Amino acid sequence: MLIAVIGACVVAATVVVVNLWPHDTARPVDADEAVQRFRNSTTSAVVTAPDTTIDEPDVATVPRPGVYEYRTTGSEWVDALGGTTHQYPPSTLLTVTADGGCVSVRWDLLVERREEWRLCATDEGIEVQSNGAAYHEFYGSGRFEATTCDRSVLVVPLDGEPRVGEQLTCILGDHGWDPRWDVLGMTELTVESTPITVTHVRMTIANDDHYYEHTVVDWWLDEHGLPVRMTTTKESNSDSGVIGDVVYKETYQADLVSTTPLT
Repeated sequence: MLIAVIGACVVAATVVVVNLWPHDTARPVDADEAVQRFRNSTTSAVVTAPDTTIDEPDVATVPRPGVYEYRTTGSEWVDALGGTTHQYPPSTLLTVTADGGCVSVRWDLLVERREEWRLCATDEGIEVQSNGAAYHEFYGSGRFEATTCDRSVLVVPLDGEPRVGEQLTCILGDHGWDPRWDVLGMTELTVESTPITVTHVRMTIANDDHYYEHTVVDWWLDEHGLPVRMTTTKESNSDSGVIGDVVYKETYQADLVSTTPLT
């Protein structure tokens, strides 16, 4: 009888643990849903695509609004609660929407993972604006962190000249975050067998405190600021406020499938 009771208690305890222990998911974003979201966001907006038929080398224009597909490899990992990995799907979606005279950019790697930024055309070229955001979700708990920096940063200079050592002072969520931006120069990448001139831009975080972050993000941007390739390597240690320190790692590479959006 005692063995039977212990067995029943073990089974009950297992059921309780299974039901109470948080579950983690990693879901790809559905292309049809992304396209429909884009269309809903533009029903009342006038969308003007850049005119690629006129050669105006001294005038910067933002990317054409739409949903763009990227061939993607990589993953993110966190060591909390025994650790879990989100493998990124082979296809991810980047949505460009009209935002005044600028565009808002949203890159969905997963339902649980996305990045957001804003691009504007200026007399000097294409700038990433001072406000952005990132979303992460693990074990059903999501966190949306807004980024506010002291200024925008030029990422596609009209003159094509490198710019190095652009140090920004930012707030990410509720803590300081100080990225360095470098415009490394121009090169070529191929999309659909067509060579495209791109500007290679790098964003670096090098923080060696106890709550450290080592991040390198590389963008290869076309003349409008649309990413043709994106890569990253990241590792950080942060205070969860509940279960102690949490280590996070991420790597990816994403390559533009077509310069023509899905929409």
